[in-house]
Amino acid sequence: MAIDWTLYLVTDPHLAGGRDNVVGIVKEAIRGGVTVVQLRDKEASDEQIESTARELLAVLGDIPLFINDRVEVAAKLGCHLHIGQDDMAFRVARDKLGDDQLIGLSVGSQEELEAIADDARPDVIGIGPVHSTATKKDAPAGMGPDAAKALAHAARQRGIASVAIGGIKTHNAHELAGDDFSGICVVSDIMAAQDPAAAAAQLKEAFRG
Repeated sequence: MAIDWTLYLVTDPHLAGGRDNVVGIVKEAIRGGVTVVQLRDKEASDEQIESTARELLAVLGDIPLFINDRVEVAAKLGCHLHIGQDDMAFRVARDKLGDDQLIGLSVGSQEELEAIADDARPDVIGIGPVHSTATKKDAPAGMGPDAAKALAHAARQRGIASVAIGGIKTHNAHELAGDDFSGICVVSDIMAAQDPAAAAAQLKEAFRG
């Protein structure tokens, strides 16, 4: 399954000004060039996640939808899944999801990258936080673009695609350009933008040039 990871949007209901605004912002962001969407809403019920996911699937077309952490919802809808280091074991997630859907994994250190087994590899990893960010309350301090690129390079050597996440804005996206990262993950710069389509287009241009 060939995926364009260039501009990966992670949703946030608070930055959107409410859960009801998420789908509309995503729709605009796609118009601006978003290539992957992850539905992340830690406080929503599984029923709310499923409802929003169904709305998103109706507007995404060929753009892949990842669901954060809710493996049962992802399996039910045939969506992809993203998990953090503390959400669930990768093999458990794979067993519940099946082999046809993709799984993304958050990675924040060389140790976490090395812990990935060759026979249980995620389809993509989110490396970060690159810069310190207030978007995710429990996020550690940013590792910096050089450390992030080194992890991305090591991942690429193993055939694992990676996207950078954490404090990525239009003014610093160029720091992550090159062959190692397949794309950038953005939350606040699109979800809280006055014009999500324009914000997405500017971010994509800043990263790819």
